[in-house]
Amino acid sequence: MRQARMTSALVCVLFMKVKFEHRAVIIGCLGAVPGFIIGVHYIDPLFSGAQKKMLFVSIWTAFAFALGILNAQKKRSTFREIPEFCAWKGWVLFFTGIIGGIFDAFAGSGIDICIFSVITLLFRVTEKTATPTTVVLKGVIAVFGFYYRAVMMGDIDIMAWRYFSVTVPISACGGPIGSFIGSNLHRQLVASFVYILETFALVGFLLTNPGLDLIVVGALIIIGGFVFFFFVSKAGASLMQTVIENEKQKQLEKAQI
Repeated sequence: MRQARMTSALVCVLFMKVKFEHRAVIIGCLGAVPGFIIGVHYIDPLFSGAQKKMLFVSIWTAFAFALGILNAQKKRSTFREIPEFCAWKGWVLFFTGIIGGIFDAFAGSGIDICIFSVITLLFRVTEKTATPTTVVLKGVIAVFGFYYRAVMMGDIDIMAWRYFSVTVPISACGGPIGSFIGSNLHRQLVASFVYILETFALVGFLLTNPGLDLIVVGALIIIGGFVFFFFVSKAGASLMQTVIENEKQKQLEKAQI
């Protein structure tokens, strides 16, 4: 279902010519593809179904915290694309793509969360650009991941194919509609939907009566994600100040000329 939904949303973004950060997509994909292959062969077999569910919920909860950190910063300066792009920023995107690809392999989600968090919290790209960027990224990796598991590994159960066939019509319609509506809503409203949905997902996971070990590990992942995103946000604020100072310096040099 995710593959169909994200691919449909990807087509919608491209068809509507919505602005997205193409460098984050290209470099992120270059990292996510090998990351997914590593994850699906060496990381995914290490986890049970319940553990994967816990990881999925924990990762998305950490993402909700990232959104919370982002939206707590009132009147922050943002950019339509990554400012002063250079080699080290490319490497950051590449390694972020690898981590996101590994997460995608065993949790079904990761590249979108990782890239979104980095380009918004660290590079201060506006959500209006970051959201379609992650949609395009996730659509590409979802197609690759499904193809790799189905064709290269033959690892998709017949029941999964049946679920896929049933959900395609709904996902194919819902993905573009959601992408269109989301692009026209205020970012705070979109974020509130994420908070609500993630709360339901977290409560739903707890209602399945997971073991205490899963709850503890999940809580540690959420806390660790919050701490990590907090420091990334601080680094982004420092980087933003540097960019602003560089812009002022350039303006002064132009004025002197």
